[in-house]
Amino acid sequence: MKNLLMRLSELDTQAGDELRVIGFFDALLQNGARLDRILLETARLAECPVGVSVPALGVHQRAGHRGAMMPAGDAAPGALTHRLADGGRVWIERSGPELPLDTMLVERLGLACTIALGGGGTDPDPALVELALSASAGELERSRALHRLGIAPDRPVQVVVAAGPGAESVRPLGGRRAYLGEVWGVLVPGPPWPGDDALAGAGALVGVSSRVPAAEAARAWRMARTAVRFAGPGLMWGRVVHWDRLGSFALVAEHVPQSAISGSADVAALDRIADGASGGPLLATLDAFVASDSLRRTATRLYLHRSSVSARLARAEKELGFPLHTPEGRSRLTLALALRRLRGPAAGSAPTAPPRDPGERRLRRGT
Repeated sequence: MKNLLMRLSELDTQAGDELRVIGFFDALLQNGARLDRILLETARLAECPVGVSVPALGVHQRAGHRGAMMPAGDAAPGALTHRLADGGRVWIERSGPELPLDTMLVERLGLACTIALGGGGTDPDPALVELALSASAGELERSRALHRLGIAPDRPVQVVVAAGPGAESVRPLGGRRAYLGEVWGVLVPGPPWPGDDALAGAGALVGVSSRVPAAEAARAWRMARTAVRFAGPGLMWGRVVHWDRLGSFALVAEHVPQSAISGSADVAALDRIADGASGGPLLATLDAFVASDSLRRTATRLYLHRSSVSARLARAEKELGFPLHTPEGRSRLTLALALRRLRGPAAGSAPTAPPRDPGERRLRRGT
C-alpha cells in the first residue's frame, strides 16, 4: 500500500489519492495508450498482475508488474474483478490482502479498457462518423472528426456497412455509426472480431472492410460498401461478406457498370430460371454448387439426394446453354451468379448500386 501511495503522490502532490488514480488513467487515455500499455502501466502501479477478458472481441490479455505481458488466461482465484459491458471483465491479481484503493483502481481500469477497445455507450454525433468515412473530407477535417470520436489517426479500424431489414441491429462492440440514407455505416476501432455471429442481424446484409489506419477510413468505407453488394442469403458468400475474401471479384464490382451486367446473356438466363417453376430452389442449387467442390457436398449442403441435385443442374444447363460440370462451366456460372448479385434487388440481394459517399450526402443537405 505504501509503494502504491508513493507512486500516486509522484503524479500529483496536491490531489487526494482517489483523484490521483483518476488522473493516472486520464493521462494514459489522453496520450492515446493502447490496451497493452494500459495493462502494463496499471500492473506497474498496482505492483501485481492485472488482466482483461472480452470474449465478444476475442480479447484475453494479462500483464505483470515487472513490465512484461503474461500468457493469456483467466483471473487467478481470489482476484478482484470488475465486470464490463457485453460480458467482459478486468481484474487485479493481488496475492496479499486487498488494499483500500484497489476497488477504485479496478473500476478505472475497466473504464480505460472499454475506451481503448472502442466502447463508449451512446452513439456519438453521426456527422462526425460521416466526416471520418467521407472521401471528400479534407485531411484536417477528418483528423478533427476522429479526434472528437476518440480515435487516433494511426489506430487500426474496420468499417462495416449494414443494409436491408435488421441493419439497425448490427452494432459491433465499440462501433461509432451513422445512418447514411440507404445503409448504416459503422466505424469500429480495436481488434478484429473472432467471427461473424456478432455482425449477423436479422436479415441484414453486411460488408466488412480490411483493417486500416483510421486516417484511411474513407478507403475502408469503399471496401465495405463493395463487399455488401455481394451479401445475400445464398451459400456462395452469405449475409456477411469481408472485402479481404473477395479477391478479384472486388475489381469486378468496382469497374463493371450495371448497364454491362444487364446485357449479359448468362445473367439473363439466370433471370429466366428465377422466373420459372421452382426458380428459387433451382437458384439455391446453383449457388450451392459453385460453393462446393463436388456433387456430393452440394447435396449435403442442401439436404438433398445427389440424384435430385443432378436433375436440377441438368434443367439449369438447358436454360444456360453450357455444361456446368467442366472447369470452364463452373467458372462461368460463378461469374454469372456474382454479376447477378451485383445488379441489385432484381436479383434479391444487395443495393442496386454502391452506397454513396457520405460527403455527397452532406453536400445535398447543404451542410
